[in-house]
Amino acid sequence: MKRNNIIKKIVLFLALSGISMAASHIKDVEAVTEVFGDGEKLSAVILTYDKALKGSNVSADDYEIPERTIKRVYVNTKKEKSKSRVKNGKYVVIELTDLPMNTQMGEPKRESSEEKAKKEAKGITGPVLGSSGSNEPLETITAKVTQKGKVTAVNGKIYSAEDEIASSHTRQLVVEDFIQDTFVDSDGGKLMYNLYIPKNYDPKKTYPLVVFMHDAGAVSSQVKKTLVQGRGAIAWANPGWQEKHPAFVLAPQYDKVTVNDKYEYGPELDRTINLIKDLSKKYSINTKRIYNTGQSMGGMSSISMDSRYPDFFAASYIVASKWDVKVTDPMANQNIWFVASEGDPGAYPSINEITENLSSKGAVTQKMTMDAAQPEQTSVKQLKEAINPKYNIYYTIYKGGNHRYTWQYAYNKSMEPAMEWIFSKSR
Repeated sequence: MKRNNIIKKIVLFLALSGISMAASHIKDVEAVTEVFGDGEKLSAVILTYDKALKGSNVSADDYEIPERTIKRVYVNTKKEKSKSRVKNGKYVVIELTDLPMNTQMGEPKRESSEEKAKKEAKGITGPVLGSSGSNEPLETITAKVTQKGKVTAVNGKIYSAEDEIASSHTRQLVVEDFIQDTFVDSDGGKLMYNLYIPKNYDPKKTYPLVVFMHDAGAVSSQVKKTLVQGRGAIAWANPGWQEKHPAFVLAPQYDKVTVNDKYEYGPELDRTINLIKDLSKKYSINTKRIYNTGQSMGGMSSISMDSRYPDFFAASYIVASKWDVKVTDPMANQNIWFVASEGDPGAYPSINEITENLSSKGAVTQKMTMDAAQPEQTSVKQLKEAINPKYNIYYTIYKGGNHRYTWQYAYNKSMEPAMEWIFSKSR
């Protein structure tokens, strides 16, 4: 009896003090991801409380997320990130500091020593044309959060610290804006793809289309793999870019290797052309403003397409790639922006050779060296100063770096002048 009376007195004291003894006041935990140059990562966590909280009483010190640094914490009236602040809100947004780049991202699956020996005996290097990629499901990124401080509701109640809670679902920013489908070609061949349709799409207007083709490390049976392995597709679909340049973004998902180091290509490339033609009939796409871009295997695919379909694309943005210089002559009159790193043993010498060949065939080329890790505004200024109407071929060389390093930076804001130049072109 005495114990019960003591408990009642404690509860009464806490109630009079405005401190709640109720069950968790956090009703939902949402993990928020964004795609960076080296893939999809957790960028924020959004908590939903049972009542609106006072924004002035919420800070980064009140929360903890394992192995991550909290950048800023604020309340919001909507379940989303925001640059502006509100006074009160039932949603607490916890933004995280970006993680360092992983230079080893996107490595293809490792071969056994036996497989490697067989390839070497046949003189094969690099991915095998037509070989399949991973069938493993994509990882769902989750989060755990602890409220370690006290926060105050608008009604004056103080919500005490709570134990660690795991997220119940994940929101994938920009990735979630793509639809998924499968194209069936006239020969029965199939091609999975992701398509971003401009917000407020109006069939009475025409829109450009940009197609991104991924690298060999992203070959997979999982249709969204190309969207989460880097920014090649995401960069053209993010809200900031779309606000200035409403456009369709097409990201095919190849389940087989499309090209090899012997400069041979599979049926997927012509199938991609047929897919673009099919989409151009279904949607109001400006066929004079179709652009292609790709990294590594995808960029090699771009060069193959440009050499065989010289009048199809308005401009190309080719990243960390190589190809047979002998077939590139038709590209001399096209609009192309190449990007490669000095430390890339395949792409760097190949693009050097290709740009020299194009110049000899009449192309007017602008070549520049850049530090990819320099401040964003420095890169933007350098690129803007390099652009001139007389050039139809640009070649940006990153100092040092390596193969994957190139595409970790090539689709970031620092390269937006190059992307703007691509979008300024029309056939």
